[in-house]
Amino acid sequence: MASMEAYRKAASKLSPRLSPATLSKIGNDMEQALTGAPSSAFSIPESVRRDPFALSKDSDPGAVIRSIGTSRRVFLLHSALSPVEIDGLAYRLRALSSNDAINSVVVANPLEDADCDGDMSENETCLPSFMEEGEIVTSIRTEMGGPWGKNRDNFEKSILDEEYGEGLGMPYVSSGYDAKKIYEMGLHKDPAALERELMQPLVNLSEAVRGSFAETSDNTRSKVPVISVTNGLTTDAGYALLSGSYALATQNTSFRILNPLRGLAFDPVGLSYLLPRVGFEFGQASAEHSKGCALLLALAGFEANATDLVSTGLATHYIGGPYKLNMLEKGLSELNSWECQSLQPKPKRLYGQENRDMGPDINQQYKNVAVGNLIQYLTEYDAAGADEYGCYLKSELDDEHQLFLKDKDPSLTLAEERIQMYGEVISPLVNWAATFGGVWQEDSVHGMMERLREIAAKKTEYQGRAGYEEDAMVADQAEYFVTSMEQRSPLALSVMHELLLRSSSPGETLKSCMEREKASQMRLFTKADGDYARWAQSGQGVGLVGMQGCSSLIRVKDGVFDGWNHKSVKEVTDDEVKEIVGI
Repeated sequence: MASMEAYRKAASKLSPRLSPATLSKIGNDMEQALTGAPSSAFSIPESVRRDPFALSKDSDPGAVIRSIGTSRRVFLLHSALSPVEIDGLAYRLRALSSNDAINSVVVANPLEDADCDGDMSENETCLPSFMEEGEIVTSIRTEMGGPWGKNRDNFEKSILDEEYGEGLGMPYVSSGYDAKKIYEMGLHKDPAALERELMQPLVNLSEAVRGSFAETSDNTRSKVPVISVTNGLTTDAGYALLSGSYALATQNTSFRILNPLRGLAFDPVGLSYLLPRVGFEFGQASAEHSKGCALLLALAGFEANATDLVSTGLATHYIGGPYKLNMLEKGLSELNSWECQSLQPKPKRLYGQENRDMGPDINQQYKNVAVGNLIQYLTEYDAAGADEYGCYLKSELDDEHQLFLKDKDPSLTLAEERIQMYGEVISPLVNWAATFGGVWQEDSVHGMMERLREIAAKKTEYQGRAGYEEDAMVADQAEYFVTSMEQRSPLALSVMHELLLRSSSPGETLKSCMEREKASQMRLFTKADGDYARWAQSGQGVGLVGMQGCSSLIRVKDGVFDGWNHKSVKEVTDDEVKEIVGI
């Protein structure tokens, strides 16, 4: 009763004449009075109005939520969320995914990022992409769009790509949190506070995106899908945002694990469980090389591109251009809500009549089907069917072009009816995992690195010799992998390897692996004079390359720390690993 009175009192103050800030405050008071939402929920603003989201100050929230018809859009404004925002976003996603008055939740970074190298200072709203003027967002001054703006000509693009790299200037979608700020906040000194304020919220966020959260008095079971569209780089804990029903990869999507460069291991989002099982869910060819894929991603910091992610099932669909987000938002905004997705209408009942028993609800099998069909319509290929034509229909295709079924006349086949050979999609991650298959059979990180060094040592023998170009390329790649591993914390690499080994056991579950990740990460965070503390005090970064400002061509690269407690993985003892991971 008290909560309803508080709600009515707040509602009585509503007026269109109020300022956006005042309206936002009243809205928060109403929500808290009615639902008992935690204070952290209000760190992620949710509004149907345009005005409250002015994105020109450092105090902007890390994410905001806007209504898009019968869907909801989560705008990821900053690559790193504060611990409070992580907890608040987890609550918001739990509440939204159990809401039967909508049909989906879309989590994406603003498309403006791609036009201005992540510089949102000229954008003053968080409008749905399809509501902006034209296909490409024009709320930003594109004449100042920088080297990666839409007006850059092909010659300039080729020069920049050659000098700075293909992915330079692409947005940093999410790292989950800022590891340096955690140190500055002093959470590493208080294990209880670290678990309460960061580790458990990360677990909650991962479960909320997956829809695997426990039902409570405030939240029923998950009903609507969470759809992630990440146009740029995602790292470490940021993968929690890709673990929903649909993870849509664009041409710019990539994923890396950078925590070992900070002296840390897996964040508690389930990667130690997922990586050894890549390809399993969709029956992909990558399942044969799952161990190699897992070790390359976790230990060598391999940057998986969009093709890699879909080929391993870490992303579910490839949509190509990021501006398909416009079509996705518009389509979702017009679909029925979860409650109204039905084939058989509810029977009419006159006043005083008893409810008739209609038997099993046949409408349940049609829930979320329209959302899935829309995503499939926008998709170029997906994880479940990436190898379908090359594998199952190969014997039925024409011998010359491998484009048409043999029982059809090619002259009568329209362009849109041609079978696209998605079985030919090439994944560098899977290819390198297969190439170095013998390396991954070693039972220690030191053994793997030694095998890679042996292969790399033959580089000079093969270089410049006709017929040995492929051998030279393999040796060069082995040298790159071992160099990358040498830069990382030896203790962190050993811990991650042990976590992968234990998580590969048949009896392990996602929940048990996340609990082990959480315990291990907390011990690395709080270890006195540990590698994490040394890295945080050094002021060094993790070796990322980026552009300085939205119009500068100056190359900026994080320094890489090398003052680890151990000089090599060979110095790390089994007892030290067990101290972190547990017995």
